[in-house]
Amino acid sequence: MTTSNHSFKNVLIIIALLSLNIVEQAASVITGTIPGMAKTFSSESLVNIELITTVVSIFVTVFVLVSGFVVRKIGQKQTAVLGLAIATISSVIPAFSNNFTVILVSRAVLGIGIGLANPLAISLIGVFFSGDERAKLMGWRSAIAGVGTSLMTYFAGQLLNISWHAAYWVYLLFVPTLLLFIFFVPDPEKNGAVERQEAEQQKELAQAQDRGESVQKDSKVLIATLAVLTFLILIAIMVLAIKLPTFFVEEKIGTATQASNAWSIYNFASVAGGILFGYCYKFLRKFLLPSGLILSGIIMALISTVHSVGMVYALCILMGIVSAMIIPYIFNRISETSSPKKAPLYTSIALVGSNLGSFLSPYAGKFLGVSSKAAILHAGFLMMVLAVVSLIVIIKINSNSKKTAA
Repeated sequence: MTTSNHSFKNVLIIIALLSLNIVEQAASVITGTIPGMAKTFSSESLVNIELITTVVSIFVTVFVLVSGFVVRKIGQKQTAVLGLAIATISSVIPAFSNNFTVILVSRAVLGIGIGLANPLAISLIGVFFSGDERAKLMGWRSAIAGVGTSLMTYFAGQLLNISWHAAYWVYLLFVPTLLLFIFFVPDPEKNGAVERQEAEQQKELAQAQDRGESVQKDSKVLIATLAVLTFLILIAIMVLAIKLPTFFVEEKIGTATQASNAWSIYNFASVAGGILFGYCYKFLRKFLLPSGLILSGIIMALISTVHSVGMVYALCILMGIVSAMIIPYIFNRISETSSPKKAPLYTSIALVGSNLGSFLSPYAGKFLGVSSKAAILHAGFLMMVLAVVSLIVIIKINSNSKKTAA
């Protein structure tokens, strides 16, 4: 399955795996329903209404970790199908319910479904594919997630013209992904994919050693390091997202709407970055991570110094392209260093780091600077420090590898 000449069935497997990533970010596509729901449930506070979005994230974070243990009991495909089935059923309940408690519980259950399926969107790519093809798909997954979420948000907005209830029918788009998984994605534990991937890993290990690199299979220290790195990277990126509107107003650069446009440009550019990841990884390999971090840090620092809307837009394009290669690198690294059986759990740990980084970013923003300008600048410095640390670690690992080989 790792050859470039895919059969039609293999193409369907790729579509299934990539579309699973859309589910990961689908909780926020119905935020436009909040005003209408606030009118319907006038006895509820606005904070409670807004919980329909945030409660999903809380349960995703918890069940992302649970997913790894469920995989050990029932297998990877079955866990993905279970998560998708839970997400599909629970997501459409608000379309026909007028009970706020029922809706809130259904959103929590949606978080459970997404949390169970989420790690499999990454780990199954590592099971079925290897080498440059795996790296390319790791990049594509973030690009597809961005495009898919944008399309779901658009369709939800169109359905909102009917009623806020109707907007929730957009989640029926989960159904094709569920059917693709049931009928076309093979069971990796039964069809030999796990054994083939372990053989591929041994081959990659030998090739890496020939290049003077070190691939530490199943290194718990490495996985923990990548999780912490993901946590800090997400903090830095989300500080930029959160502080950008205030920065525009405080520095008299433009309006909060223009700042929102800047972040939309960033997200759009990140799609291009995800597509380019596979090609860049092919040439830069281990140096892609420190390169992406140092460039992202420099760009963030520059954003804090400019006073032109056009310059911020241009820098956001560069930032989107460069930063979109960092997280795929981390998950690709986890896939190549984890055994197929342990990959879902290790992927879950990194995803928890990602979710916690996003969640704690408002508090980190306060710590990084009193003003929005200072917070963005120091977030950029944080990325640069992480770049230097990652480069030192890479050099040290390679040095140890050469000593061992000698």
